This record gives sequence, C-alpha cells and structure tokens, in this order.
Amino acid sequence: MKKKSLVMLSLMTAACLLGGCAEGAGKLSVDVVDVRGKSAEYNVSSTAGLGQAVGFPMPEIKPVTSSSSTSDITPTVVSPQTPQTPTVTPAVPVISTTTTTTTVPVVPEEPEPVEEDPELPDIPDVNVGTNYYTALNYSEVKGIWISFLELNGLASGSEGSFRQSISEVYDNCVDLGINTVYVHVRSHGDAYYDSELFPRTKYLGGSYDPLSIMIDEAHERGLSFQAWINPMRGCATGDIGRESGYPLYNWAGNETKLVTVNGYYYLNPAYDDVIELIAEGAAEIVANYDVDGIHIDDYFYPTTEKWFDNAAYQASPYTSLDDFRFANCDRLVSALYKAVKDANSTALFGVSPQGNYDNNYYYMYADVKKWCTNSGYLDYIMPQIYFGFDNANQPFETCLAKWDNIAKLGGTPLIVGLGPYRIGDEDSWAGSGRYEWQTDKKIIARQVETSEEAYSYGGICLYSYNSLFKPSSSVKSQVEAELAALKSALN
Repeated sequence: MKKKSLVMLSLMTAACLLGGCAEGAGKLSVDVVDVRGKSAEYNVSSTAGLGQAVGFPMPEIKPVTSSSSTSDITPTVVSPQTPQTPTVTPAVPVISTTTTTTTVPVVPEEPEPVEEDPELPDIPDVNVGTNYYTALNYSEVKGIWISFLELNGLASGSEGSFRQSISEVYDNCVDLGINTVYVHVRSHGDAYYDSELFPRTKYLGGSYDPLSIMIDEAHERGLSFQAWINPMRGCATGDIGRESGYPLYNWAGNETKLVTVNGYYYLNPAYDDVIELIAEGAAEIVANYDVDGIHIDDYFYPTTEKWFDNAAYQASPYTSLDDFRFANCDRLVSALYKAVKDANSTALFGVSPQGNYDNNYYYMYADVKKWCTNSGYLDYIMPQIYFGFDNANQPFETCLAKWDNIAKLGGTPLIVGLGPYRIGDEDSWAGSGRYEWQTDKKIIARQVETSEEAYSYGGICLYSYNSLFKPSSSVKSQVEAELAALKSALN
C-alpha cells in the first residue's frame, strides 16, 4: 500500500451508530402495546433509511402519540409487533379510514445513565492475523457515503480505468471539504477485494483488487477510508450460483442460516457459524488491508415475520421472540467490534442506524441505546437523520437532540448522517414540511451548522456522492446552490 506522512487524529471511542426514515401524512392508526407495556397509537408508513435509500425499502412501525418518552427503551420487555412484510418497491402512504392524530414533536427527556455495563454476549473468537498499520481517523468527521450503486457506475474494466475513476471521485470529495469516505466493500454477500469467504462482486469489472486501489488513492489525498459492509444481506436468489465454493452457497435452500426475503438472501444471526462468518469477514478486511475502520448501516432483521427464524427460536431458551432477536443483534455487533479490534486495535467500528430512534427497536431489533452506553459494541454512532427542520413527524432538531442525549450517556461520538439526496424533492411523508427540500436552498449546510452544536458532536456524513456530484437534471441547479453553501460550512 502507498503510505503518506499524515497527522493521525484519533476519533473518540466508546460505543454506537446511524439510520433514518421518511414519514408521511397518510397514517393507519393501530392500537398496540408499546415497549414500556403501555397502550400507544402507531402509524404504518414507509422508511427511507440508508439501506432503503439505495433501493431496498422496508416498512416500519412508528409511534404517533404516547404518554411518555421512548428514550428509556429496553428490549427485555418488547411486545411483538404486527408483522410487516418488506417490499422491494417504494411504499406508498396508507390512507387511514379512521381519525388520525397529528404528531406534536416533543424534545425527549434525557434518559437515566446506565449504572453498570451488562455482561457482553458470548461471541466466537476470530483470528485471521494482525495488521499493525496505524489507522487514519479524524476527531471531526466530514464524511460521505459511496455506495455500490455509485461504484457500479464507474469505469472499471481495467485497473487503470478504475484507478482514474475513483481518483476523480476522491478529488471531488476533497474539494468539497470531505476528510472521510465510507465506501461499500461488501453489499450483497460479495467482495470488492480478494477474499476467501465471499465471491468477487458483480458490480465491478476486471480481475484486479479494487479495495487496494481505493485505499491507496484515498490515503494519497489524506482521506480516511472506512470499509462499509452489509453483514446480513446476501445476494439476489438468482445470483446464488456466484456463491459456489463459498459458505452462502452451502447454506442456501434450507431456509435456516440463509433465508429468502423478497428475492434476496439474508443471513440469520441466530446461528454461531453465521456470526462467525460475519465476524471473520470483517477481520479478513482489517487484517489484510490498511482500512481505517469497518462501518455497517441499518440492515439488521429484514422482517418481523416469525418464519424468518422460527426454528432457531423454538430451539432456544428464550420465551420472547423479540428478546431472542435483540440478543442476536447484540452478538452480531459485539462480534464485529471484537473482530475489528483484534485485527487492528487502531481501526474503528461504527453503526449507522435508522434516524427515527424508535424504528430501531420496533422493527430492526437493534438496541442502539445499549450499544451507545456500554463498551464493547461501537466506537461511534451515525444515525441517518434524513429529515427537514419542518418535518411534522420527525423534525430535525428534535431527532438530533434525542440521539445527542443517548450518545452523551456513553461518551460516544455522534456523527450525524444527512440526506442531500432529498434536495429538490417533495417529501410527501413530512406533513407540513413536505416542500422544505424544494424551498430551502441551504438546508444541508444549515443542518451541518446545527449538528455542530450537539454536545456529542463528532462530525457529519452525507448520503450520498451521486446526489451531490451527479444529480438529476431536475434538481441540478438547486444542488449546485447547496454545494456552494455546504463547501463554506465544511471549510
């Protein structure tokens, strides 16, 4: 790898990460029992978290009204939710035939501090070697996501063409003021690098090593390189032949360790060898490449349906499916954290959960509060707060305040995920704020400045590269105006 003399800045380490969702005016009221055992009214609408923003929408169940804050949620008393089957096409608002309740956002109360760390879950010991490279990380992250969709659009037929293409991407990032890139290296049970565990991705051509090139060119420009993986999502069912000779191929067909959901395979974290594969996959990257960290987003459980993991649940000692799934996600995140640190103690591990805090509990089975407030899970939290200031359901500042409160409890750096992909679009889920992304010409720059005021502020990250540098013609002029304001805010 090319090395360059750079000032290495350590990002604070403690525990967590990101997520976001879009909300709508159309609501279907449902009376359920919430995680505190109290009656609450919920509304069913669509999400637009990071995973969803790259083309894989999931349904969600969100609180509309409740008698108390959800900031003290613990998964041990979660009641099962009404199952919502995800689709692979964008969801549309559900128009209620009953009277709906208008949400009046309230800044959440600060949750009580955790008095002592719970015992970490049992996780497999993965050892694939040690990398003594000193990771390049910044105390204030100015980041951007580069997804598989964007990599797929680059010239990649030869090593030379790919190097030139990714160099142009990085040059644009540096010019904007970016210091950290979050780049997909495994999006669908594949590898954008030389791997013994996963097949080469279909999204890039040639036979060279893409990751080696991406790291070299990033470090040449002083960019921290965070390797972004989707740990549970596998390939499309029609692509399973590409997995021949690798673990996912051997597990396909029995619907236990590898389960089909809407045309895609998903790994089931209920099994030890699945957790081991995921952890070993992260360790393989960190041990063999000079990455500065491993990053995951909001792809946890793809469904609330019981059939996804019923066999494993029935064989477990758990009496609650929700508790069972929360424990599995705890093991997954803890195993990834340990695998990264064992391979390179200076590399970071972080999570980007849904920006709507409650969705992580009601749908994803992701105990983000535990991960943020206890050691052994995360180095930072990066919620996808893809909401406008005037969003009637999740106003940006209220959402930011809730995440800041959680991060503050564990001393966890809060890196705020922002959504410039919304610039120029109507947000039909935002109620009275539906036109904000069309009328406010400096909304992302304003959100950067607002985020800087958070107590736990550790930086920002933009989703995504193409939305800023390859916008559609219909929003190009507005994006260009935003870029000028954003460049000023980042520099």
